[in-house]
Amino acid sequence: MLLVWASLCLIAGFPQAIHAGNVLVWPADASHWFNIRVIMDELIERGHQVTVIVPTGAMFMKTEDLGHVQHELLKVNYTKEGQELIMNEFFQFWIFEFSKHSYWEIYKRHSAVMAENQRVAKEMCMALTRDKDLISRLRDSHFHVLLADPVAVCGDALALTLGIPYVYSLRFSLGYVAERYCGAMPAPPSYVPVPLSDLTDQMHFWQRVRNTAMYAFTDVLTFLMARELNRAYSEVLGEETTICQVMSGAEFWLIRNNWDLDFPRPFPPNFVFVGGLHCKPAKPLPKDFEEFAQSSGEHGLIVFSLGSMIKYMPLERAEVIASALAQLPQKVVWRYEGEKPSSLGSNTMLVPWLPQNDLLGHPKTCAFITHGGTNGVYEAIYHAVPMLGFPLVGDQKDNLLRVQMRGVAIVLDINTVTAQEIRDAIGLLINNSSYQESMERLSRLHHDQPERPIDRAVHALEFVMRHGHARHLHTAAHQLAWYQLHCLDVVAFLSAAAGFALALPVLLCCLCCHHRRAAKVAGKKNKKE
Repeated sequence: MLLVWASLCLIAGFPQAIHAGNVLVWPADASHWFNIRVIMDELIERGHQVTVIVPTGAMFMKTEDLGHVQHELLKVNYTKEGQELIMNEFFQFWIFEFSKHSYWEIYKRHSAVMAENQRVAKEMCMALTRDKDLISRLRDSHFHVLLADPVAVCGDALALTLGIPYVYSLRFSLGYVAERYCGAMPAPPSYVPVPLSDLTDQMHFWQRVRNTAMYAFTDVLTFLMARELNRAYSEVLGEETTICQVMSGAEFWLIRNNWDLDFPRPFPPNFVFVGGLHCKPAKPLPKDFEEFAQSSGEHGLIVFSLGSMIKYMPLERAEVIASALAQLPQKVVWRYEGEKPSSLGSNTMLVPWLPQNDLLGHPKTCAFITHGGTNGVYEAIYHAVPMLGFPLVGDQKDNLLRVQMRGVAIVLDINTVTAQEIRDAIGLLINNSSYQESMERLSRLHHDQPERPIDRAVHALEFVMRHGHARHLHTAAHQLAWYQLHCLDVVAFLSAAAGFALALPVLLCCLCCHHRRAAKVAGKKNKKE
């Protein structure tokens, strides 16, 4: 009897092992893949079954590295090599050659990249319409929920095809267009800066003008770009629809940000902020890294990485950086795959890959040189390591602006920085205690949460699996037209009513005066007669 009671207690304590779910994942490539992989691993750890859709042309999604994760291949008409070539050329141009070209050349390059992105996005959708066998296998698997990164379009269309609910994992969309128009997230331009704008939540008049104009520009640009995708979605689903109509059906939006990094703003209850979901305590370093870290002595270790997307930089820039690092008393681990700089010092270790989280959590680490990617910034916050930032593309400048405002980072331009400026910045980071103290305060804020960000992410998925939806968290804004949402019809009515109320006395006076004049004229005529 005692054993039966113990078994019942055990079952009650671990309901997830009894009610294991079946999750389908539609990921985006590049750095987005690393974030969604963390959620997948946590789901498997909790006893759920996970299947991921892997496009045959994916760059970072390697089927041999999936371990216990099941996968299905999506046959697409683009290749990994082609995507890598386009991406490398784009980054090389945008980061290191941008200032050397005319506006016309910049426009042509940017338009070419946007056109290729549109082609790849549409191909993802069309691949679903071609592969009937894949759809049949997925239907037979009876999934409970689909987790999608909306950067890779048509994952939500697949969920509708299979008749299952879907949840998004997203950093942000251009101009918050998807969040605002499809997710009903308020974004007042008076204090919510548009992404990639270099603005803060404290804006003077002309900055608010600029912010409002940028919101309007991104709205127009996004809706123009969406026309082709609207046709693709309609073809996949077999009925006339738009990408925004489909996106509005997401049960939860897992936003890979949090208030320790971003500015406070209103959001709907089905938006769950999970910034730093990948962060975890440091593990022991591999032997060569550990020996190098310990050799730094009292001066400490500096970790230098520009992320997984930037493998090369112009040798001239690498020489400037290497010469600056060579003059530091600290040891430096530098993730770098280009030609070895001749000015490289004996204190610098060049590696093609490094265990970034474990290095940042090492007690010898005293500074982090970073491009400002969200993942790296959150790892630095988690482990309380001050940063020297070289923003390159995307949200990196915004991320570094936010941590710079909090007094935990110094930001420099990689294309113009000198060796002296690098030395001075690192010296300030390490020797001025205010940076470390501010970072420790920020790190405490990050850790002071009722649950881990990854727990919030998984709970949202498990909630949908248990209840089938989260529609009770969707605001009524989803059912309103744009003019109703902003009360423009009410403003028009009240303006008309106020105008009528103001005009009525004037109209009555005019009528009164008219009647008096008419009476006088009539009286004069009667006298003459």
